[in-house]
Amino acid sequence: MILRFGLTALIVGTLGFLYAIPHLLYGRENMATANLLFLLGLLGLVIGAIFHVLQSGFLTLFLQGFADIRQLFIRQSKALREENERLRSDESLSSWKTSMFRHLKVYTSGCGAGLILCSMILMGIS
Repeated sequence: MILRFGLTALIVGTLGFLYAIPHLLYGRENMATANLLFLLGLLGLVIGAIFHVLQSGFLTLFLQGFADIRQLFIRQSKALREENERLRSDESLSSWKTSMFRHLKVYTSGCGAGLILCSMILMGIS
């Protein structure tokens, strides 16, 4: 996981520098470029944190309460309830979801860290 995180941060940091090179060479708005990269990095870290919280199960009870409230107001057919129960008990689907959340968490956090590192280096160059 750490290798994927570092590799993603390195690749995205390199892409950030490739985006910033024309601004550095021609002297156009270095601060605006660094600010944009920093903002995108923060967005990536926030999305990664959201995936981490969802994967940890911290909000499971809270979200389950909303699902129970929804059942009070919206009626479901018997076939739909059976299908939902079948999907909940499907192990391959739940393992795929867990794997997907884990990968998305690593990649979005790596992208965010790479962009923030790139913006900090650009601020040091300016």
